[in-house]
Amino acid sequence: MDISIVLPTYKEAENIALVVSEIRKSVSEAGYEIVVVDDNSPDGTWLYAVNLIGDNDIVIRRINIKGLSTAILDGIIFSLKEYVVVMDADLQHPPQYINNMVKVVENGDIDVVIGSRYMIGGGIEGWTKSRIIISKGATLIAKLMLPSTRGLTDPMSGFFMVKREKVVANRERLNPRGYKILLEILEKCQPLNVSETPYVFRSRVYGKSKLGAKTIIDYILHVLKLSGWRPVKFGVVGALGMLVNLGVIEFLRRTYSYLVQRYFVVGSLLAIEISTLFNFTLHELWTFRDRRGGNMFIRLLLFHTTILPSILSQFIASNILFYAFSIDPLISQFIGILIGFPINYILSELGIWRKRSFE
Repeated sequence: MDISIVLPTYKEAENIALVVSEIRKSVSEAGYEIVVVDDNSPDGTWLYAVNLIGDNDIVIRRINIKGLSTAILDGIIFSLKEYVVVMDADLQHPPQYINNMVKVVENGDIDVVIGSRYMIGGGIEGWTKSRIIISKGATLIAKLMLPSTRGLTDPMSGFFMVKREKVVANRERLNPRGYKILLEILEKCQPLNVSETPYVFRSRVYGKSKLGAKTIIDYILHVLKLSGWRPVKFGVVGALGMLVNLGVIEFLRRTYSYLVQRYFVVGSLLAIEISTLFNFTLHELWTFRDRRGGNMFIRLLLFHTTILPSILSQFIASNILFYAFSIDPLISQFIGILIGFPINYILSELGIWRKRSFE
């Protein structure tokens, strides 16, 4: 089996010789090539790489272009083999695990093999608790927003193997931002078969981690963009639905005051139902437009069933505030809405519009 090994680099002069040496010693495949993509490192990483490469290897020096994800994408495009392994050049991804990825592909028709730190047999060396929490939090965000990541233990991995044609065929759709190109591939290249294999993430030998505030912000923006900005859209729909909900309460107070003052339980339930129908309509037309499939009325029924915990939490909270604490009905309903909103989003995302369809 022939593979390409893409090494994106920036200021890795101290590491490049070590990682290439480890690859030479560890990778058992005879037909592999190494593709180094360097963003014109001021320490001359690209020049060190040129002196190390073999006859079949490639060094790409990108001038006035920067970015880990775009470097990986360029490396995949310039590769010549059927499968491409993406790994860091700082020795945090041990090359010997490439052999395990190859075995996974040889045993089945696999489009992507992910090196997982979090499945049984995997692990992390040298991370602080705060770094682990950040990583787990980022994984949770991805799973909440991106359906393609659910069911995977480590969709945030930077160590993976992908069938080259999957990336090349979807090149025009890929617009990676930040440092998690795997998320872009999982969402936009539509790999049919994705597998994982464990590996132990190691500490850097030389240099410093490039994780910082900008990297975290870029990641959040990247996930939001991949999700079609659904959480933002959901928030807008929720705000409009809240106005509808409260508007119904105010309308009833002015026209049928007994449904608010004496029978608030009825008025509250009526306002919730009207706003629920309003929200569903906007979600269908806007928020989850790319995930509509099947019968709309079934989705409407599922919407009511799935967000029932949200409806109940909103309904119970507002009525307790009104009846037990004599709080103004408008304020009671508003607080109930705030309590039910996050439950509503999570259940809608995971329970109704789960699968992405490409039109």
